[in-house]
Amino acid sequence: MLNWKGLFRSHILERGWDYASDGSVTDFVKTDDSISAVVQGSEYYKVKIRYSGSEIIDGYCSCPYAAKGEWCKHMAAVLYLADNGMTSGGALAMSNQGAEMQSIKEIVGSADRKDIEDLLIYLANQDDRTESFIRAHLGTGKSSDVKQIEKEIDSVFNAYSGRSGYIDYYSAMSFESDLNSLLRNRVGELIDNESYMDAFNASMYAYTKLGNWDIDDDGEIASISSTCYELWQDIIKNCEPKEREPIKEWFEEHSDDGTVIDYMEDMLQDFLEYELASDDELREIIKGLEGKIESSKGQTQCPGIFTSYYGYSCDAIELRNIFAKRLGATDEEAEEYMRGYMSFKSVRDYFIKKARDQGDTKEEIRLLKLGKEYDKESEYTMHTYSKRLIELYAQNKDKESEKLERRADLLANQGASLEDFRAYRAMCTDKEWSDERLKIIGSRKDIDKRCEFLADEKMKEKLFDTIWAQKDKLSLVNKYGFALADKYSEQILNFYSEFVSGLADEACNRSRYNDLSRYLMRMSQFTGGKARVRQLALEWMEMYPTRKVMCEMLEGYRHIK
Repeated sequence: MLNWKGLFRSHILERGWDYASDGSVTDFVKTDDSISAVVQGSEYYKVKIRYSGSEIIDGYCSCPYAAKGEWCKHMAAVLYLADNGMTSGGALAMSNQGAEMQSIKEIVGSADRKDIEDLLIYLANQDDRTESFIRAHLGTGKSSDVKQIEKEIDSVFNAYSGRSGYIDYYSAMSFESDLNSLLRNRVGELIDNESYMDAFNASMYAYTKLGNWDIDDDGEIASISSTCYELWQDIIKNCEPKEREPIKEWFEEHSDDGTVIDYMEDMLQDFLEYELASDDELREIIKGLEGKIESSKGQTQCPGIFTSYYGYSCDAIELRNIFAKRLGATDEEAEEYMRGYMSFKSVRDYFIKKARDQGDTKEEIRLLKLGKEYDKESEYTMHTYSKRLIELYAQNKDKESEKLERRADLLANQGASLEDFRAYRAMCTDKEWSDERLKIIGSRKDIDKRCEFLADEKMKEKLFDTIWAQKDKLSLVNKYGFALADKYSEQILNFYSEFVSGLADEACNRSRYNDLSRYLMRMSQFTGGKARVRQLALEWMEMYPTRKVMCEMLEGYRHIK
């Protein structure tokens, strides 16, 4: 007896047993060190297995699944035969049930072909579901519904393609809308009518055609692919196990064989791994996800998992709960698991939204405050949570808590707005504010923001000192110059005089002359500015007499009053 069953997954063993039982294995040859056979699946596959004593050395099968290095159902079928012996017809020599099955085969084998055809046609006409089942297993053709839908799919592709068969950027969005609508309506009808194999064939026709078409894509392929994925989900959720089997075989054989362009294979592989997984396989997937989640416990970001459908960086905890619910977990059980990882921002945000939707202000405040403890390093998150807390405190008329939160937000958030600044000022007494404003303004690292607050407080001396301490102060002088004019006109005019003298020296075209004119006009509005402008105009006209256009412009400023 060979020691081999531990090499195979449980569901692979089950399907191998089915193949071995129904006579799908032919040309079986066993020698002292090898076993070879041919197995009929969706096509004929060659199998060869080498062994030594009771141990398997290696195995080969020509099917796509085995090409990935996996032990496949065709190998399992051959090994079952090696262990159990064969009948003359190539099936396992089994008792009772096996004999019963054989007698059915004898009945069918001895029946008149016309009688078999009539029986199958009769069964197919009973309902669409039986027709789909017969088509899927005999593979003799497609229903008229599928053929019609395929024609409609072709029409959508052709309508938006040029003569070269290319869908350009400007047509892609309308193409996506029309094809998505067609798939949801027409394939959806097949699903509603329980014609699941027809629905699968029609949707897969669209998917494979999409995966081989030349499109200037800006997200349209992903959108249509997601529609197909959701249709497949509906199909396998509702179809019988015998219909699910050929669907799974299709994915196993075509998820990485070039049937579609490589990046669209990701969705096929995800569907095979996640949607067509057995319960045992799902438990293994969940176990792996839980390991990743636990390894990040205490951190603020849940590890992301690459998936083509659930999101290119789907939170592991979200994916874990999707699969847990598929195995029967309740919403309450999923939430209980999540509560063990409240450090993750995505988990906190989930419960914050739930509390908000339920109007549970007390719980929302608790969670927001908890979030601020975990996310101290994220200024954006801290500000987002603070803004919501301020809203809630205001709704509750909790003035003291609102005031404290506004203060904390201003000190922690470098991007705090002037509106935030003024709102906190309105809650302080004059005595409190005289100290608080210095702390808040002094904590601004951004000079523009610091000047904005100083100007609003009319702290002109500090505003002037802050601006004049900057190496590049032109934009700040332009912005706040008039606010400082009553005390610092002379200094501002001196600064502008030096600046415009440099402009005049380099001015060589009308654009530069216009810049010069704009600054001279600005200078003229300060106390003593007109005299300074007249003086500069006279000096430049004497200095640059050959610049006719410039001198014409300066003529107006020479007489400014």
